[in-house]
Amino acid sequence: MKRSSLKNKFVHVDRLPSTNSHSWDLIHNGNESGVVLTSDQFNGKGQRNNNWISSIHGSITFSLFAQKELPSNVLSMLPILAGLSVQQGLLDFNINVQLKWPNDIMLNNKKIGGVLCESNIRGSFSKFIVIGVGLNVNDDQKSLIENNLKNATSLKAECGKEYVREKIICSVIDRLELNLSQFPKNSKSIINGWESVCSHLNMEIDFKNNLETLSGKFLGLNNDGRAKILLHKKIKKLANIQVI
Repeated sequence: MKRSSLKNKFVHVDRLPSTNSHSWDLIHNGNESGVVLTSDQFNGKGQRNNNWISSIHGSITFSLFAQKELPSNVLSMLPILAGLSVQQGLLDFNINVQLKWPNDIMLNNKKIGGVLCESNIRGSFSKFIVIGVGLNVNDDQKSLIENNLKNATSLKAECGKEYVREKIICSVIDRLELNLSQFPKNSKSIINGWESVCSHLNMEIDFKNNLETLSGKFLGLNNDGRAKILLHKKIKKLANIQVI
């Protein structure tokens, strides 16, 4: 596979509140693309503003940002593309993860990471996109518990060995850049790929829709990335839900 052209645009900062926030700062200062990495993210955000705290020596935390004009109606696909890119990148290390809608990375039914996608829209198109990735790689179970991540795990905890984090970062970025270069023309293959590794496809799930907790059957993805759920004998296409 062609190596990423973003390799010479790495920006490493020892400690940051959020790699996504720093990416937007760089964009506002005139940078068009790059990758922001940190060894210590202390105020990262996940889905619905949940905290994502990275450990200094165990986790991977980075954000890819790029100037990319996309129709606003395809932006809901970005977490799907990002999650699949992480899954594909980890296959290079014989690690088979699954994906939980919309942005969780799962291994052995436990969370090892997630993605957070952001964009700015002018008119009907995005101008820039930011894709944040967090992965627990060499964290031990004790450090996860100390960071109040009791339902989380790491590659080391599940696979029994440590990994070279820089190699994983490069592999994931290669996949991200390749998939983004073909997006949105590759939307169908992205959806098919995501569904093939979904942890709850065609299963009964509990999910939160605003403040309401509901149950239904997860049927897969609509062509715009929304979840298709069989609810009360009707198929609903929903975007702003959280699978429990």
